[in-house]
Amino acid sequence: MVVTNILAALIGLYFICGGIAILSDRKAMAGMMQSLIDQPVLGYLGGVMAFAIGGTILAVHSLWTGWLASFVTLVGWVALAEGVLLIAARERFLKIVSKVNLDNSFGTAMSLAIIALGGALLITSLW
Repeated sequence: MVVTNILAALIGLYFICGGIAILSDRKAMAGMMQSLIDQPVLGYLGGVMAFAIGGTILAVHSLWTGWLASFVTLVGWVALAEGVLLIAARERFLKIVSKVNLDNSFGTAMSLAIIALGGALLITSLW
């Protein structure tokens, strides 16, 4: 349970920071996506990092008991899958992901939802 709480707190903080980043500098976020598309080495390195993070989460935490433990495990699987896709099918994967427009009300709603989820994870993990 301690590992679940630590990972949930870290994931929650990551979600909060990511949501704030999208809200505060959408052009930079779009620019980063374009860099991943234009510079294969960045996409590959991002894939290696996502793979390593997802694999590490799953190596130390693969529990499906309760919503918090299940969510942490799910994040591990999603990160691992993202890493695999960025390494093995970068162009196709980024072509799909880059279609998400963050410069509209959907981007704002998504950012706020990510921040709220991160806050819920952080608060729950501390109790």
